[in-house]
Amino acid sequence: MQFDYKHFHIDCRARHAEDGAYYARAKITRVPRKNEHFQSHDSGDIDTFSNEADAISCAKSWAMEWCDTAAE
Repeated sequence: MQFDYKHFHIDCRARHAEDGAYYARAKITRVPRKNEHFQSHDSGDIDTFSNEADAISCAKSWAMEWCDTAAE
């Protein structure tokens, strides 16, 4: 799931592990303003879920909260 939030582009994904679990992950990119360098943040594994939809929902919530803090 990809979407824009504030000045960020967010890509939420679920990594499917061999044990059947889904790991929530998010990659956040700040939309560069004039004279700014490209900035990106990768969450790594956030939490584990039994299904992909819950993992993506978690990644979305986590990413939006991260953006709210980073935008301050």
